[in-house]
Amino acid sequence: MSEAVKTINVLLLGAGALGSMFTWRLQVSGAVQVTAVCRSNYQTVKDAGFRIESHEFGTHTYRPDKVVRTVEEAVAQGETYDFILVCTKALPNMGDNSGMIAPAVVESKTIIILIQNGIGIEDPFYARYPGNPVVSAVAHIDVSQPEGGAIRHGGLIGISMGLFQPTAYDADAATKALQALAALWNEGGAPCAVVDNIQALRWLKLVWNASFNTVAVVSGGNDTRKMLDNAECKALIRNLMTDVYRLGEAVIGGPLPTRRGMKCPDDFINDTDSRPHTVLPSMLMDFWAKRPMEHDVILGRPVKIARERGIPVPYLESVYALLVMVEKSYSA
Repeated sequence: MSEAVKTINVLLLGAGALGSMFTWRLQVSGAVQVTAVCRSNYQTVKDAGFRIESHEFGTHTYRPDKVVRTVEEAVAQGETYDFILVCTKALPNMGDNSGMIAPAVVESKTIIILIQNGIGIEDPFYARYPGNPVVSAVAHIDVSQPEGGAIRHGGLIGISMGLFQPTAYDADAATKALQALAALWNEGGAPCAVVDNIQALRWLKLVWNASFNTVAVVSGGNDTRKMLDNAECKALIRNLMTDVYRLGEAVIGGPLPTRRGMKCPDDFINDTDSRPHTVLPSMLMDFWAKRPMEHDVILGRPVKIARERGIPVPYLESVYALLVMVEKSYSA
């Protein structure tokens, strides 16, 4: 275990598949106390914890140190937190939810880490909490929660994070705190890096999310194996990725970074094709459960940016239009 001057207190919002895995890998260090805000899975997790089946770590039961229903309950006894991990779905089209963590935010002390998909997710938190470090985090993980408290994890887990527009606080101190947290994730088998180019990595992740995630839904509800076995579907995925590369490189002003040697659409496709387990994209799980989907941050905002810059992204535009209609068909 890493030497720790004090216990690190972490508050988790979004205690689903992703949030439970990343806080579990922190808790195993013995240096972190986790309070999880649970909603639909509250009673199950409070009574029995998370039942995790992982290709990487084996079968385990993960019990957060404290399980609560609300953020207000998490601070009812005067508790304070060093980090708040926001792992909820990014749904700005349904309203600004940055206020949900307000009771737990101590100005200039609490570090807010957004482990969410998409583009522009940091803006409302940055505007509401100008005196606190807002951290943009990009996660790569193959995980799902088929039922409350039951977590299925493949072999992929990793996270990159970086400060979002550090201005009104001590950026050096915040970076040092992030590096300490990253060290614990690395010890726990979840590779983590603190980086300066987090927005470039956000666009890089969008290459996969804007293609596999969205086509899984508009194709009628298919996993990665079924999508890649269909030549036309595979071609659509490649075209969506090409749109993202074109737009992302224009926005950051240079080539997108590489990850695990992947530097073009075919690299992403081949990597997904070679995985030992079929992937069920998170948007597909939302579609099956008839939940709101993250179409705004994954497609809507990129399309808006492209139009503002005059950059053609015809495949992103088309799939975005279809995805919104699919959601409306079951949410009306």
